[in-house]
Amino acid sequence: MTDQYDPNGYTSYGGQPGGESQTPGSGQPTGGYGGYGGYGNYGGQGYGQPAAPSQPYPGYPSQPYQGAPSQPYPGQPYPGPVSQPFNGQQTVLTQPPAPKKSRRGLKIALTVGAIVLVLGGLLGGTAIFLLNQFEAPGAAALKFCNDLKSQSYDSAYSGLSSDLQARFSKTSFSAGVASLDTAEGKVTNCQQAQGNGVYSFSLGSSTATVGAQLTRATQGNMTGALHLKNQNGSWKVDSIDTSLLGVNIGALQASGAFCAAMQGQDYSSAYDLLDSAQQGLVSRDDFVASGKLHDEIDGSITTCALAKVPQGNNDQITHLTIQLNRSKLGARTGDVTLKLEGSAWKLDATAAALNGTDLRPLVLGGTFCTLFAAGNYGEAYGLLSSAAQANITKSQFIAAYQTIDGYTVKWSCGTADLTTYKVNTDSASIVIPITGSIASLNFKDTVNTKVEFVLENGAWKIDNLVTTS
Repeated sequence: MTDQYDPNGYTSYGGQPGGESQTPGSGQPTGGYGGYGGYGNYGGQGYGQPAAPSQPYPGYPSQPYQGAPSQPYPGQPYPGPVSQPFNGQQTVLTQPPAPKKSRRGLKIALTVGAIVLVLGGLLGGTAIFLLNQFEAPGAAALKFCNDLKSQSYDSAYSGLSSDLQARFSKTSFSAGVASLDTAEGKVTNCQQAQGNGVYSFSLGSSTATVGAQLTRATQGNMTGALHLKNQNGSWKVDSIDTSLLGVNIGALQASGAFCAAMQGQDYSSAYDLLDSAQQGLVSRDDFVASGKLHDEIDGSITTCALAKVPQGNNDQITHLTIQLNRSKLGARTGDVTLKLEGSAWKLDATAAALNGTDLRPLVLGGTFCTLFAAGNYGEAYGLLSSAAQANITKSQFIAAYQTIDGYTVKWSCGTADLTTYKVNTDSASIVIPITGSIASLNFKDTVNTKVEFVLENGAWKIDNLVTTS
């Protein structure tokens, strides 16, 4: 279809519109709603002359004269004036006068016809009113659809119910549907969905369901229902099927809010958008700290937007493809998974590519430094790779770092040089200044140490410590 619903549209439900009617008694079409039949010669037989009498009028010869028939031919009129001899006299017969026509039947017919015309006008007006009422939900759905097509997002928002507007601000709604235009293509067509039951509404009801089909430039045809309700005499969209947009509108809003929080470096708010499973894996403080580290290592987020809407989303779980740009790292694309937790949509997983540079080696180096500073060398030994542990035993490792020439050594790490942080597929490195102090000798020395990491069975391990200066 074009940019409008089917010509019969939502008005086709509930019967055919009125066809041609006839003017009473004329049989001519007038085009009025519903149509009223003709009323010619109301009451049956028309009024006219009475039938011929079965007996001759008085004065007519009772017997035939010179072979004349004794009775007139059935259905034939009496002859005109005749002159017949009778007892030597001449008798003139004429056609009797017709009885006076009654106008009572005509008056009744005209009165009834006038009543029918008036009643027809009244009923026609009521029918049009009811038809308009029946069409109202469909008209509201069509307007909402056309607003999406013309990208009139503010107008589309005004077509939402108060409940939906309470859940989604105008800004978030507009941003969400605009992102769909980018990811799925602009709406090029909007029409009534095909099949039975696509328009569900009963006169007097305050709710209605209107099936629709959106055609998007990239995604193609998308079919679903708009659920409307009557608010103070106006029909408003109260919910939208996930299949019509390709994504639940709540999940779309949650992903947009997460992007906005990350781009605005509001990592605490972004943490609130994680589901309970994700929050169980990382504390708020660590999440905020990692966000700041990514800004230093990869650069701040310049854009974060919906890139694609994969198929198969439902009202419990949603997958979206996001494109994220950082000032140093550049553009990265990956999927995010959202789940409905209670009544709110939350992020359940994000692709590693979207997270930026892998910070796990950096975190491991920080843990190693913390253990060294606490003198917990045995536990620090457990962070070494299998290759490193093959070169030195645990006891040797403890002895090497616990004392030097019999003097007890205290170790500490300075701030890591993040500009030296490099991560490849299965290896990483960073330079960390490490200071050794011997209190009894009032001795302190700081050495820049390159800490090398290796990915081993899915876990990062310290593979070597190399002095660089």
